[in-house]
Amino acid sequence: MRMIGLVTMSVWLSACSTTPMFPPAIMKDVEANTFDAKAWEDQAYDPASATFVSHKVELGGQIIKVIRKPDGVIILAEERPLETHFASGPASDEQGDAPWFAITFKGAVESSMLQAGDRLIVVGTTYRASSEMLGGAPRMLPHLMAQCLHIWNTEGVKNMRFYSDAGFARGYPPEERTFCLEGSRASSSPRGNQGDEKKTAGGS
Repeated sequence: MRMIGLVTMSVWLSACSTTPMFPPAIMKDVEANTFDAKAWEDQAYDPASATFVSHKVELGGQIIKVIRKPDGVIILAEERPLETHFASGPASDEQGDAPWFAITFKGAVESSMLQAGDRLIVVGTTYRASSEMLGGAPRMLPHLMAQCLHIWNTEGVKNMRFYSDAGFARGYPPEERTFCLEGSRASSSPRGNQGDEKKTAGGS
């Protein structure tokens, strides 16, 4: 009887476990919550710093602008907390002093997943600051060479609502996809069950 209970518990725990966002090999030696993005920004801007130490990091961000390149994209982003769930568009967590950085990703990403305002998590290697065009003028930004991106199309569902059986208006979960280099195929993992629910714009 005890053995049956242990097997049942094991199956239940397996069902409850979540699929990792990025491949384990990509996440090896990554600095996530321990990485100081502000210190990276300060060091990247400092020309007097003769030694720049690169770090493999995981950062959260919000897309500001996307620059298309023949071999990929450059994403200009503002740092945001490492959140993994967005129920109805981006949270109102604007931070006036949050670092801005540029992400270079040498892979294909659909345009629908690269809207200004979309949220993302990126894993990659930090580099010094270099110039990118923003608002018609060059701006020095620290750079990150990305291995993987996970993007939530939060702008696509920002004003979309559905009505539950109880009559409450709820926000749709945004489509989300993961894009990785090094031979890992890009994968899509949309969440939420829209079913026969009534979709509206602006909650009307």
